[in-house]
Amino acid sequence: MILFFDTETTGFFMDREPVDHPGQPYIVQLAAQLCEDDGRPVASFSFIVDPGIGEIEIPDKASAVHGITNEIAAGFGVSSEFALSAFTHLYQRADLVCAHNIKFDRGVIEAAIARHYGKVMPLRKALFCTMEAASPIVNLPPTERMIAAGFTKPKPPKLEECIRHFFDEDLTDAHDAMADVVACRRVYLHLKRLETVDG
Repeated sequence: MILFFDTETTGFFMDREPVDHPGQPYIVQLAAQLCEDDGRPVASFSFIVDPGIGEIEIPDKASAVHGITNEIAAGFGVSSEFALSAFTHLYQRADLVCAHNIKFDRGVIEAAIARHYGKVMPLRKALFCTMEAASPIVNLPPTERMIAAGFTKPKPPKLEECIRHFFDEDLTDAHDAMADVVACRRVYLHLKRLETVDG
């Protein structure tokens, strides 16, 4: 079985710092979908998460991306522990875990686990990143910033860029975690049809 997931957060994951660094971002939305290997969904959830409003604030810059404000998180969010419990329930049943830019989402989940359980517990299942797999196919030119840093490989495509390239559609509700999960699943299944995914 395959678990697709996505997080929306208070900020960027600091990949040069350990996952238990106190400055790592907090989850404000978590969505996941457990699917059969052919892509048929069997279980899913999407939660707004209260990171602890009052002590932890969602920056305006982050809210502008995903639309989740302090008021929304405080009024409608579940606890981080509840969201992690739901994620763990599906994760334990998966053989493969997939996300778009999985390095970010994996780090955010591992940071949340470390924060709430007091120890680092890495995700140990097989992982697949649709962003990395799609990059040579979508084949976007490197940005000026990438070129200045000496990178000449294609720019890693955003999820909406993959949807546009593969399906000639616009991704509506980008940065809503469940919309991104569904889009990630579509991209994964398309890549599988193109035989770029093992199995």
